[in-house]
Amino acid sequence: MAVSAFLPDVAFGAATMKLDTIARSRGLRYGTAVSASQLDDPELVRLLREECSVITGENEFKWKYLERKPDQFDPSKALRISRFADEHGFFMRGHTFAWNQDDRLPAWLLDRESELKANGGAKLITLMNRHATFLANTFPNIRSWDCVNEALQVRDGHMKNSLYTRVLGEDFFDLAFELMREHAPNAQGVYNGNMCWEANPAHRNGVLRLLERSLKRGVRLEALGVQSHLGNTLGRKRDEKGWRRFLEDVQGMGLQVIVTELDCADRNLKERDFARRDAEVAAFVKGYLDLTLSFTNVAQVVSWGLTDKHSNLNRKSYPEKRRRPDGLSMRGDPFDDSLQPKPMYAAIASALAAAPQRRV
Repeated sequence: MAVSAFLPDVAFGAATMKLDTIARSRGLRYGTAVSASQLDDPELVRLLREECSVITGENEFKWKYLERKPDQFDPSKALRISRFADEHGFFMRGHTFAWNQDDRLPAWLLDRESELKANGGAKLITLMNRHATFLANTFPNIRSWDCVNEALQVRDGHMKNSLYTRVLGEDFFDLAFELMREHAPNAQGVYNGNMCWEANPAHRNGVLRLLERSLKRGVRLEALGVQSHLGNTLGRKRDEKGWRRFLEDVQGMGLQVIVTELDCADRNLKERDFARRDAEVAAFVKGYLDLTLSFTNVAQVVSWGLTDKHSNLNRKSYPEKRRRPDGLSMRGDPFDDSLQPKPMYAAIASALAAAPQRRV
């Protein structure tokens, strides 16, 4: 399917309006996640500057990678992204302060669990405070922090069992927001979770309960990040009515929404032909964004990568069980591995162009 098929009102070709230009015309922003090594690719850098005004670091800002050994900090890769964002005027998102999952924490921190449990978790609180201080002082240009990432189990919406919860219980959630507010008072406080329009409502309901409890306790929680890894639902049942109700409830809480990690792995499509796969992915992404962007509290759309060439979906580290059974590479991003726009690009552009106007 031709890319232009999705763009009845937007010219395609040399004069195409770029994604962020379209987004900004509606009071939104568009951006993407990058890794430091990707900045070595001049063609990708060109796309970033043309298409985006928001940047998120993929892994470089996570505790596990900033402090691999206790008291030995190496922010060099994260600083490269941060400085790139400053140099080119990007809105910088911080991902993430507290990820509620053991394998996403520094190994040395897990090794100290018994020590950290003493005195009501005082040592862990001290370390979290030190880490928050480090993040705020090292990256003062970050304007929006994922204070907590993926606190809940997707299957049932209950709090995950992690070092944080074993030591501090749900209090860790409040503490993470409190510390980032103290040390980065001008940055937006975001809860970021792995959700979209899945047919199973348990996780969404768990998120709503968590948000309600937190806001009732006075947590400075200003926005909800919806990751939107749509490949989990492509080719399977989805719950559009439930997703709409969820977004209505979040809007009723007065929270901003950010689409933080948009991609659409095509692992569930048996079709091998690239053009047909791309067309189905594009239609699915457009349907999701049309619904989601109809809510005017949705402020940003951030892809989890711009190109199939650089996509985490095609890296050797990506879990084998989540790859395509036929071994073909996945095509889950707006540009292909030659950095040419795909129908997904046009679908995003069309959805952005059709979004209701936001107040700037």
